[in-house]
Amino acid sequence: MSLTEPESRHDDELDEPLPNADRLVAQAVDLAGEDHTTASLVSRFWRFAPDEELVGYTPEEMLAAAAEHRELAGDRLPGELKLAVTEPAGAQGRSVLRIVFDDMPFLLDSVISLLIAYGLQIYLTVHPLIVVRREPLGTLAQLEPDVEPDDAIDGDLVECWIRIEIDPVRRPEAREGLLKDIKRVLTDVRDAVEDWPRMRQRAVAIADGLSASPHSRDPLPVPDKDVTDAIELLKWLADDHFTFLGYREYRLDDGVLTAVPGTGLGILRGASKPRRLAAEMAPEVYERVMEKRLLVITKANSRATVHRSAYLDYISVKMFDEAGQVTGERRFLGLFSSSAYRTSVRELPVVKRKVQEVMDRSGLSPRGHSGKDLLQILETYPRDELFQIKIEDLYEAVIGVLRMAGRRQLRLFLRRDGYGRFISCLIYLPRDRFTTGNRLRMQEVLLRELNGIGVDYTTRVTERMLARVHFIVRTDPAAPPGRVDPNHVAEQ
Repeated sequence: MSLTEPESRHDDELDEPLPNADRLVAQAVDLAGEDHTTASLVSRFWRFAPDEELVGYTPEEMLAAAAEHRELAGDRLPGELKLAVTEPAGAQGRSVLRIVFDDMPFLLDSVISLLIAYGLQIYLTVHPLIVVRREPLGTLAQLEPDVEPDDAIDGDLVECWIRIEIDPVRRPEAREGLLKDIKRVLTDVRDAVEDWPRMRQRAVAIADGLSASPHSRDPLPVPDKDVTDAIELLKWLADDHFTFLGYREYRLDDGVLTAVPGTGLGILRGASKPRRLAAEMAPEVYERVMEKRLLVITKANSRATVHRSAYLDYISVKMFDEAGQVTGERRFLGLFSSSAYRTSVRELPVVKRKVQEVMDRSGLSPRGHSGKDLLQILETYPRDELFQIKIEDLYEAVIGVLRMAGRRQLRLFLRRDGYGRFISCLIYLPRDRFTTGNRLRMQEVLLRELNGIGVDYTTRVTERMLARVHFIVRTDPAAPPGRVDPNHVAEQ
């Protein structure tokens, strides 16, 4: 959604020489005169501002900006969010977003992601950490800009002061809506950060419980390899390979899924309405929910508001009764860390077993030419897909890609999400045929043929003969596409 048109710039503005940030900051500090606290605040406030973002700024404006932020921070209780967005002002007619909040991870990138989602251009960002002391009711008692955050002592508070200059937001109702969404995002950040240790503890506790299950009187009604996968994955997630954002337990009784009171953590702290799954879902999807499968890894149908704007990773560990029937789930929401995308597929939990089974089934030696090619295809396969895909579908796809060697053809591999929310579409084609125009045509065909309501894509183009485009076509679970022939779609 867009609140405004990006500000226009004249050619002469773009050609304006870059200022010297250090000199500008020094001049702004001099304007503070004998007021050492204000001078130190100005120095800390602007010290990491890049030269290119200070084009058009004067020392007087820099001094005023620091003073405005101090005024916003004048009264604030611990945990309270102070937030303001201005009407367009100044020579460049921009709006200014100002934030004062407790220092914690993910603040800045979460706000930036929201502004990008709004279609707002960002022109300047400063986000100093300021050490302060406050009265019991929150009044600012002492500003300590000379103190580094790591040197704060008992009684000191470390606050994050964020100033972001953006496109003009002219309508009051638009500014109010923006402030409301920023408050919602930063509340999610706080809830996720505060509950992160408990979410991690839950992952470890569930893994420990599964480790003991083979020795219990009621063993789980799933293969041992599924239990091993779940244990390894949960411990791996807890070892800083996953950004835990939410957790909650659910009970399933007579087709109704209900949140267990008191189990919600992070972004799942809030209330949850019971869902009648049998009535809401297509029969084949409900059957998938009820199948005796311990671990479910997929993507949620909503984007993360914390850290980065990607679709949430959804990891569920099912619960069973004595008869082996599904009685609920323990659900984690979050984002895989970068290590999940950098680590070899032969070392990732869950994935390494799939890779080994594919290699065994192929009959190819990993030391042979074709075996090495197959391993390379697996190493470069989209990681999210490797966690989610069934072994049969993975084998069909990678062997299909292997057989494309030296052939100038286009191949499409489709995989439906088990819950009917999206269809994964992997397209391999000759590298020289990959253009923006062809990518847009492929996207149009997929949306039409799959009854899509939205699409995301990633590309991989290397020195090899093939390029790869991975489309995720979002579908409406209430109106899923019928049977689709990949070969027919590819011919379009």
